[in-house]
Amino acid sequence: MIRMNSLTVAAALAIAAVPVAAQDLNAGLGKSNFSYSTLGIQLGKVTPDEEIVFLNEVYEDFGAAALNGSFQVAGNFAIGAGASAFANEGNRTEITSSSVNLDLYIPVPLGDRVDLIPRIGYVSSEIELCADGLCATEDDSAMSYGLAARIWAVPGALEISGGFSDTNEEESESVTSIGAALWAGEHHRFALNYDASDSFDAVLLGYSYNW
Repeated sequence: MIRMNSLTVAAALAIAAVPVAAQDLNAGLGKSNFSYSTLGIQLGKVTPDEEIVFLNEVYEDFGAAALNGSFQVAGNFAIGAGASAFANEGNRTEITSSSVNLDLYIPVPLGDRVDLIPRIGYVSSEIELCADGLCATEDDSAMSYGLAARIWAVPGALEISGGFSDTNEEESESVTSIGAALWAGEHHRFALNYDASDSFDAVLLGYSYNW
């Protein structure tokens, strides 16, 4: 609990410093090649590398969903938040994992087609195991960080992306991501993403509105 409160305060202080930091960044960096003001949804499947057996019931995959949004405070500074979950159930058991996150992004343009995006944030997660109507939960929180790249393969129409993310938890696994997105005009983005770590793979289809 102490750890979670400390991280929450740190995240709040970081958000409070955004306006000043954004002004300083804009003075030295060019305008980003992509918009980071967005609202989106993702649906897909998470597949563990090994089957999960819970009270003799076997779990081979999980349905996944995510909601996320961000606001581009300035040309090279954005804040974002999101919530995600994956779950499945058997005849007697159920497994659910959920998380919420708060992030700061610094998109750095490299030429007129590529953005490099360092990120730092806070994530809180919970896993719930249920059997015969009785449930137990375990939660945790951590600072998160990552680095991503977005590239206009066809400007205004086709985007490709990639990156990695991790947390400061002792047994944390880094996640590698690759993706592609089709744009319909300036506002509508349809994406396919693949995430992988040492223990799972995930495939997600998503839509976002951008402005």
